[in-house]
Amino acid sequence: MLFTKPIALQVFAGICLGFLPVLPVQANVSLEEINSIAKQTTVLIAPSLTQELLDDLEENRNNPNRPDDSLKNRRGVWNPGSGVLIAKNGNTYYVLTVTHNFKQRDLEANIAYGIRTSDRKIHLVQQINDRRNCPLNKSPSTQQTIMRFGCYSSKLASQNNNPIDGIDLAIVSFESTNDYPIATMGNTEEIEVGETVYVSGWPDPEKEKDPISQLCWTRAERRVRRLAWASLASKINPQISQNGYSIFYLDQTRPGMSGGPVFDQNGRVIGVHGRGSGQKSNRDCSTVAPTNSHLSNLSATDSPDMLHQNYSSAQSFSFFQSLADRIGMNIPFNRQSLSLEMIQSALTPIPKEKFTSQGIYDDENDAIDNIYDSFTDLETRLRDRPTSGCQWLLLGQYYCD
Repeated sequence: MLFTKPIALQVFAGICLGFLPVLPVQANVSLEEINSIAKQTTVLIAPSLTQELLDDLEENRNNPNRPDDSLKNRRGVWNPGSGVLIAKNGNTYYVLTVTHNFKQRDLEANIAYGIRTSDRKIHLVQQINDRRNCPLNKSPSTQQTIMRFGCYSSKLASQNNNPIDGIDLAIVSFESTNDYPIATMGNTEEIEVGETVYVSGWPDPEKEKDPISQLCWTRAERRVRRLAWASLASKINPQISQNGYSIFYLDQTRPGMSGGPVFDQNGRVIGVHGRGSGQKSNRDCSTVAPTNSHLSNLSATDSPDMLHQNYSSAQSFSFFQSLADRIGMNIPFNRQSLSLEMIQSALTPIPKEKFTSQGIYDDENDAIDNIYDSFTDLETRLRDRPTSGCQWLLLGQYYCD
């Protein structure tokens, strides 16, 4: 079954029988419980909104005369992304995400980044410049606040039509004395084609098309986290994939969700989302997601090009672990399921009509009222205080979320 009885009810039954059950490692959890886990472990990542970026946004937003290639040549639209809390060591938290959430120009300028956690606080990430250039010319260092396995630069796009070099994965860390839940590590090798996977992330409505004007949306201060789910369509060897993408599922994602976690039916992280399908993209912004009605004729033996054209895709968490082992990244991943108390603390009802084999749920209980106020001039405004609240990226014929 895709959706089981909520674990909270299982706990009640256990108490009545005289024992206190423990969250079973292999038991499927309900849609509401998956969303609770996602809500507490999914973060939003964005660079500080400098005056230059603000001016760039206002100048280029919905400009019908903008040349098609202007996105490659100018400094670039501000691009909030997503990530997932995967480890904690003392007061240091580690967020797994994708490297295309970090533009090379922003890193070289050492623009501060902010990470927004579930308690509505934004945590400052300073000294973001790892001085590794793009293409990368050094190995990642565990002493840096960011560890990249690839890099993103518009210069690469102008040279070979692919702005990413290497594996599209990164880890960024921040310091906090607050206690945040850490997502449970899963095993990508255990999940099978046909099983349901769940993607959590923060869509950017400014990368969507207005259905009437056919232009990207104007300034949109409010953001709402999305949980999307669908069947796993295919898995391929990351070594033969494009920039490491090897997990494929029906397209329910949006720009801005890049770097968000992909959960299995047990609420464990088995991947990191990063690309939407090629068929839903155009030169300006993401269109409405396709229905995928024709995909029944595709199989796991299709080429990576065909899979990327028709499906959203993610990095394998197991592949990430192998990369982390190679560089001696000794951080304590969470192998234990989140406690029942923790899951219930953020549990909110989801309409019953959402309980389908594939779909989306935009969680209005997990929203940012004004993302611009939250991320403007982070270095002078932030000290762990509460707040109110990808960019799409050309990869050959494919676009990142």
